[in-house]
Amino acid sequence: MKIEKITMFHVQLPMKFNFKTAKGSLNLRDTIIIKVESPKGLSGFGEVVAFTTPFYTLETFANCWKILEETYLPEILQKEFSHPFEIHEFFRSPLPMALAGLENALLDLYFKEKNENLIAGLFKEKLADKIPRGAVIGQMSDEQTIKQIDQLINSGVKRIKLKISPQIGTDLIKKLVKRYPQITFALDANRSFQLTDWPVIKELDKLGLACIEEPFDIKDLSELKLLTENFLTPICFDESVQDLESLKMLTKLPFKTMLNVKIGRLGGLYQSQKAIEFCRQHQIGFWIGSMVESGISKILHVQLAALSGNAMAGDLSDSKHYFDQDLIKPEISFPEGFMTVPTGAGIGVTINEEILNRYTVNKLSLTSLK
Repeated sequence: MKIEKITMFHVQLPMKFNFKTAKGSLNLRDTIIIKVESPKGLSGFGEVVAFTTPFYTLETFANCWKILEETYLPEILQKEFSHPFEIHEFFRSPLPMALAGLENALLDLYFKEKNENLIAGLFKEKLADKIPRGAVIGQMSDEQTIKQIDQLINSGVKRIKLKISPQIGTDLIKKLVKRYPQITFALDANRSFQLTDWPVIKELDKLGLACIEEPFDIKDLSELKLLTENFLTPICFDESVQDLESLKMLTKLPFKTMLNVKIGRLGGLYQSQKAIEFCRQHQIGFWIGSMVESGISKILHVQLAALSGNAMAGDLSDSKHYFDQDLIKPEISFPEGFMTVPTGAGIGVTINEEILNRYTVNKLSLTSLK
């Protein structure tokens, strides 16, 4: 592969509501879109999903833009390589989300040149024709939560993840599980509980939840070896697992574990593929999350959710749930709770460059000297 031109877009997508978790809230999504162009006239697109503040991981929009501008993009323009995964050999101590966005753009281009779908081609397996929608509800009043659950049920959703924190308590969760027996509930605490709160988490084990995601604020996963009591609900890991080495620790914990797969957090599809293969080999449940991202990144997660072995529906809502307009066409949509999985070349959909340019507030282009 040889790249002739790379463009970075600073995009600001206004959100339709204030999305609140235990660690912060979001009502405007700043994101970086990367466009790579080949001498043959084809283009590939990827997205850097880091947030403006380090509430999720230490990686931020600003340090991603800086390392891309100063290091990654100039380096890529000077090299020729046979496969996009080779870029993981170029950089030492990379920023995962920055590298993932660049890698995804190169993979989109690579599989467009092969006229093959990116995820199907990478995993060498047929994707499911349709996937079910899983929804996430941020922290809000009890009345608002019930209203949103009713709306989701009417749209065909059968799996809902609730954002929780120590301040919420367990009464609401118990009430919702009893009120909606037809719904599979999961919880996400965003590492807001302490290990001393184990009795609270233990109380939630009685509710038949699909999983409890990232309950504890800990420095090392090995701390969880102390929790040796019988616990039936799988504990799911998200931001605690950012590489294959930390994933291996899940096999040593004394309870059922799951992995929330997010391409950006893991540093790209090179690492995401390894993580999924590891989960399959070691009976660790995996499923597909998302990062309140545009369709350029989320459509890859839609296709990962169409792989065999997903433990439950992913956190993959309609584009219109978050944004008035997305950056892809067709947009992500789950009529009656299911989405037909796109299997076109590359990421499988078309980039709406008119909308991309409309929401771009800054742009940087670099070209090859050759």
